[in-house]
Amino acid sequence: MVFCRNCGGDLPSENASFCPSCGKPQNNANAVAIATRTKSTKAAVAIALIAGIIGFNGIGHLYIGRLARGVSLLIIGWIFVALTFFFIPFGIVYLIFWIWQAYDVNIKAKYFNTYLLNNGKAPW
Repeated sequence: MVFCRNCGGDLPSENASFCPSCGKPQNNANAVAIATRTKSTKAAVAIALIAGIIGFNGIGHLYIGRLARGVSLLIIGWIFVALTFFFIPFGIVYLIFWIWQAYDVNIKAKYFNTYLLNNGKAPW
């Protein structure tokens, strides 16, 4: 009988990568490989904020692997910037959009890391 190193639950086999009870990795080499694939939430937010200042919203989403969402946010950001040239108050809408996309990438990066650690693969 093989037991989990973390919670002491029964493992289905000696070669089990994850505990079915707590979801923690059992193989040290596998845990290191998964840990190196996690994305830094601070880096994702920093990329989103810095790139957003110069009109490249969605780059943080590209960093965490959400390609379609990143490209769509990039295009929406460009539209907001273009509209700001014609109607100055639209800059406030762009500012709100810029802050929201940085907040959204933070949430998505945390979800990515949690899903990766629990399941051993990326969620998207």
